[in-house]
Amino acid sequence: MAKSENVWEEIDYCYRQGWAADGLPVVPPSEECVREFVEYVGRDPDEIMATMEPIHRKCSLEKAAINAVMAGCLPEYFPVVLAALEALEDNRYHFHGSTASTGGSAPLLIVNGPIREQLKMNGGLNVFGPGCRANATIGRTIRLIQLNVFGMYPGVFDQSTQGFSGKYSFCIAENEEESPWEPLHVERGLAISESAVTVWGARSSIQLSQRGANTPEQILLTIADTIAHLGSITSKGQTTVVMGPEHARLIADREWSKSDVKKFLHQHACRPVEDLEAVAKAYEGVGGGGPAGPDGYIRQGQTWEDILLVVAGGGNAGVSTVVYPWGRRLSSAVGANPPVGVPSMDFVTKQIREPRGICPSNC
Repeated sequence: MAKSENVWEEIDYCYRQGWAADGLPVVPPSEECVREFVEYVGRDPDEIMATMEPIHRKCSLEKAAINAVMAGCLPEYFPVVLAALEALEDNRYHFHGSTASTGGSAPLLIVNGPIREQLKMNGGLNVFGPGCRANATIGRTIRLIQLNVFGMYPGVFDQSTQGFSGKYSFCIAENEEESPWEPLHVERGLAISESAVTVWGARSSIQLSQRGANTPEQILLTIADTIAHLGSITSKGQTTVVMGPEHARLIADREWSKSDVKKFLHQHACRPVEDLEAVAKAYEGVGGGGPAGPDGYIRQGQTWEDILLVVAGGGNAGVSTVVYPWGRRLSSAVGANPPVGVPSMDFVTKQIREPRGICPSNC
């Protein structure tokens, strides 16, 4: 009983220090555990992993390790956390803007490659739900870093009007085993033998059901309609479609490729400009859907390449999910350095480095 009381006192101490900033209990970060995380990856603890220049704050590898311990990670999860931070640091990801925005976004992490099985990550049943330590704690680490290191507290720097549950943790693995197409990281230029994490600023998601379809078009028109609802459609926004294996198999069995799917969705995820005019959303700018194309329709995204398609979830029902964007993707003419203050966002994929140490398994 005395030991249990001591553990509770340590957890309560973390609350009093403000370290359990997401409202959930944290693992007290002992120096031994933090050191083991750092030694496992074999990198300099003072290495800067992410920065927020507007507020002059930086996250070192050691600070990332402290928050990974508190989130409940095992040391072998830490390379995924570090790769995700490298993605957040990339200029194509508007880290400060998306975190501080009224839009209430969260980084969506999609993990690919052999590390999924090594860490027993979930890409199957209940992929967006609870039950997997790796998914939950890797995603939570990113949130704790945003809170504890960068001070992104609600009402202080974080101005989210409503937020959403992904701001606790938003990390999944792709279900490569049940996908009929090449994995996301291979599509984005890495080898099948490598592991990677793709990070993107998401605002919310909607799960859709299409159980009666027997053609690709029936499934994809349902997804396109979900993408193009009046509340979220924007001609410069990207979209992530997390397609259930049942839908993916039916479509691929009709010899549709990934690019075929994305081209169809981009063509049909649209609304006539009159629909947006009726609800005062036809303008171009933050919160608006415009501009319309030459045919008088506003489409989600500038091209079909603004759609990210992954396969995840269980294959026991005709269910897929559409994840909506936080910001607008700038044209390729802007390059990788968007102007300060412009709410831009792009998909960023980083290879997960192999650890240099041996997992101590003491934490």
